[in-house]
This record gives sequence, C-alpha cells and structure tokens, in this order.
Amino acid sequence: MTIDEIRDSVKGQLHSMGLPIVEANGFLAVKRLKSHKDYIASKKIGAYAPQPEQVDVTHIMTQEEREFYIPALDEDLGIYRMAKMGDTFKRNQYGTVEPINPEFAEKDELDLILVPGIAFDDEGRRLGPELDFYDDLLNFYNAVFIGLAVDAQRVKELPVPDDSPKVDFVITESFCIEA
Repeated sequence: MTIDEIRDSVKGQLHSMGLPIVEANGFLAVKRLKSHKDYIASKKIGAYAPQPEQVDVTHIMTQEEREFYIPALDEDLGIYRMAKMGDTFKRNQYGTVEPINPEFAEKDELDLILVPGIAFDDEGRRLGPELDFYDDLLNFYNAVFIGLAVDAQRVKELPVPDDSPKVDFVITESFCIEA
C-alpha cells in the first residue's frame, strides 16, 4: 500500500468505528500511558492539541505536578518547537491552538513527548497527516517519544523513508510496543 492508501484506509476505519468508540479507546490508551514508567518519571511533557480522531490528551494536561508543552511555530528558526502551556492561545495554520508569545523548551529540557499520528507500526515508524511538522519536533528534541493511537491506527509496516524519525513506544488501548 502507498502512504496515501494507508492514510485513507486508517481514516476510513476510524470513521466507521464512530467518534464515541474512537474517543473511548483513546481514553483507554491514555490510561495505559499513565502507568508507563517513562510517563510516571516525567515532569516536563510535550503534548498536543488533539484533532478529531486523535487520542485526546487534554484531560491529563491539567496535572499540577507536571509542566506541559504544545507545538508552536518558532519564527526565528522557522520550525515548530514545544512551547510551555500558557493562558492565551491562537489558531495556527494547521487549525490547532498554540500559545501566544510562546516560551520554548530547549533541546534537552523535556522528559517525554506524546506524539499523535494517522498510523504507527511496531518499529516506531509514524505516518502523520499530509501537512505535518512532527518530524521537525522529533529531530529537534532529545526526549522519550511515545506515539499515542488506537488499535485501528496500528499497521504492519509503514513505507516511510529510512531516515524518518521514530517513536520509542507506541501505546494503544490494547498494546504498549517498545520500538
């Protein structure tokens, strides 16, 4: 299958499952994440503002014992980086929110980054949406990367370039795979 065929197939599976089922399975994936050793040990976590049919992590982003960061455009570098959650947000070109006046995390500052995707395979390869900036984030930061998905987003193999960044773990409602 081509990348576009995989994208269409996974999106079709998610759509046929229905948003309530995808949300419930995503909730179970987050529950599994919360018992993961790297999550438990993390104090500074990169997360994301979820799009429909992505695992919703917003309910864990209020934990006072952790600092959360979300992607924002670093106009000086011309790439997306993780910015500390603020009180005011704006919509970016991808339709998600990012902090106004972002305070960016440095290269080694984050313990963990939660990564959304359209699909993941057992080798830690990730397929993002057509307009995707997560490769820049994964290449920029030195952290543990955990891909969050539902079982329907787990595929046997992704035909992505060998030099594409990988996640360290893939967590779904049923699996925790160390890549």
